Amino acid sequence: MSKLVSVVVIGGSHAGLAVSHKLLRQTTRARITLINPSDEYYFNIAAPRFLVKPDSLPQSKYLYSIPGAFRDYPADRFTFVKGLVTKIDYATKSVSVGLAANSAATATPAPTHNNATSFSFDYLVIASGSTTPATLGRSGIQLPFKSTAFEDTKKVIREAQVKLSAARRILIGGAGPLGVELAGELAEVAGPKKVTLVSRSRELLEGATAPVQRAASSLLRQRNVEVLTEAAVVDAVYEAHTQTWKVKLSTGSTYTVDAYIATTGTIPNNAFIPKSFLNAQGWVNVDSQLRVLEDGVSRSDTYALGDITCHPYRLLSRVPLQAETVVANIVGEIEQGGKVRTYDAHAQKKMMVVPVGQSTGTGHVGGWTLFGCLVWFFKGRDFLTYKAPKFLRGEER
Repeated sequence: MSKLVSVVVIGGSHAGLAVSHKLLRQTTRARITLINPSDEYYFNIAAPRFLVKPDSLPQSKYLYSIPGAFRDYPADRFTFVKGLVTKIDYATKSVSVGLAANSAATATPAPTHNNATSFSFDYLVIASGSTTPATLGRSGIQLPFKSTAFEDTKKVIREAQVKLSAARRILIGGAGPLGVELAGELAEVAGPKKVTLVSRSRELLEGATAPVQRAASSLLRQRNVEVLTEAAVVDAVYEAHTQTWKVKLSTGSTYTVDAYIATTGTIPNNAFIPKSFLNAQGWVNVDSQLRVLEDGVSRSDTYALGDITCHPYRLLSRVPLQAETVVANIVGEIEQGGKVRTYDAHAQKKMMVVPVGQSTGTGHVGGWTLFGCLVWFFKGRDFLTYKAPKFLRGEER
């Protein structure tokens, strides 16, 4: 039997899971090592619903075991590593990993000092994704819009739910989909709450079609959300003695609130990635085959997909096609056959589906505006958690 080709996948969220599963299904000649700092798949898309309304969704709908999703594959074909990649070494074609204290990964070579080890690869797939200032607690209250390295996700979610439940005056900085969704959910919670949404542009949902922007503003105002446009948060300071936030806006106004939520800004998870792979904003440059570009030259052994890439529209709906492209090209090389696949971000229809509370919302697919009932049907009823098992198993298309 020929030697198995080693593929290391960095990142165990939507993109990394999709590539790992598809490779295991499409070729018997690959051995997959999936590295992620948590052994749980966090379906963060539903965060606006379960963070604001803890009883609306059970944890089983948005937290899943990653190793459990791969238990049906042969043991010699798949290894899960609970750890954080710290370096890529192309001289030895390996990645260095800081292992979690309870990681049971088998390393090649043997573990070194400080609970670190390395894993060799023939092909490397970077799917490390991104995070947000709110997730890291750098701006406003800490809310887990993404997962964080070695963090107890359940504990952080519970703490965030308590903070949001206790807050009576809430200001949200950023009127993109996440900000609008949060405002809509908060407006429906029982008890006295004053919700303010701040948008830097004249309209909400920058980049959406005009009818969708108007609908979002109208739906929020109907729910007594204060919508401030052409304004931006310039400073937010927590005052411990009053347990309140002082939030200063570009308009000169200052708000005193119980919770300030930042929903702007995306940070690439790129600390381990060579600078020669990154653009000026820190995202990984890729070519049309999703091969990583090193100083403008495509690498034949390294691919990247998902949020970490330089491609615009970092949306979950883009992941399946990107994963299919990466897998088809790796399998084609392993099997020495098959047509080269290319990915064109601009060829996919622009889509935005934004629930505004439990029963309605707005959005568009291409140029078609979605009625509130369709938004509810596709996303608003359970924030796509019905699709989470398919993403977990790499089956979503």
